[in-house]
Amino acid sequence: MFISQSWALDINSRFRVEQGQGPVTRSGSGTYGGTCYGTDADLSAIYTEAIDLAQVALDSLNSYATSATVRATVETFFGIKADSSSPTTVSAIDSAQFAYVKWLTYLLLDIFGQIIAFSTGTEDAKISQPGFFCDDSWRWRTEMDYGSDGQMNGRTISQVTGFTTISDTQKVYTITMCPYSFTRAKRKDSLSAWRSKEKIIADGTPLRAALSTPGTLMHELAHLVTKQVVTDETLPNGQKAYFPPNVATLAAESKAKAVKNADTYTWFAIAMYLDQCDWSRQICAQSTSTSTVAKRSNNQTSTDMALMRRSNRRTFLPRVLTGLKGDSRRH
Repeated sequence: MFISQSWALDINSRFRVEQGQGPVTRSGSGTYGGTCYGTDADLSAIYTEAIDLAQVALDSLNSYATSATVRATVETFFGIKADSSSPTTVSAIDSAQFAYVKWLTYLLLDIFGQIIAFSTGTEDAKISQPGFFCDDSWRWRTEMDYGSDGQMNGRTISQVTGFTTISDTQKVYTITMCPYSFTRAKRKDSLSAWRSKEKIIADGTPLRAALSTPGTLMHELAHLVTKQVVTDETLPNGQKAYFPPNVATLAAESKAKAVKNADTYTWFAIAMYLDQCDWSRQICAQSTSTSTVAKRSNNQTSTDMALMRRSNRRTFLPRVLTGLKGDSRRH
């Protein structure tokens, strides 16, 4: 399944997108700040692709038994291994973690499934239409305070927010996108050209070069739909488990943490979405390549390689697009 342009999702159908142009106030007479007004990115297209990422990831998990690449990538990013005696199935010791990642249970959708269900409005009626902001300049979420008798008492409550805010008590549910997602010169508002193979990814390209705005949004959706059950895990060295190398390190150290780390889902989804490569070692290995097997991630340098080479021919030879360097990170 893949959401085509004719079935593109409207971000306004699931979010209250801040479009205010007035002064930032907490009274509601102006704007709460964080406006998306003037953002040059197509937010609905970004949202549609974020849902596509989740759908492709879920479809890929369903091919675990038939795809060695999927099995290897699941092991890299989630730490979940195949059974040594029956390599097309998950090892018994990892079956619980795999069920958390993949299966639809009687009471709970898997993480990718929850993201997809949210887009259709069937995920959780309690998160009916969360707020969506395009920077973190907004500081106040004003609501009427209720007394013990259930009646409004005239006071208001202030709420300082982060990038994804969950508060069942105050009914505050928001996603705030980092402004850099929309302003960085080398940003990717879409990975669709690489998905369709209109652009070819060069062997050896690090997966982190595929950082995209839809990927960032899918990361935040994982926080939102699980109400922060999926979080940002921390490695023993104090670093957050962001980007493929740290995600893979987390998977090797703790499968239990890996399955509850937002970036784990993001980078697995991107790896499945860009299926012209085997990303199980965090760098592109073209399936038709005659080059040596991709180097393991611990042999990589921190320098981003060129993602594409350019060609003016109609045949889809690689085009040049430099890797992303020094990108900021969502929370």
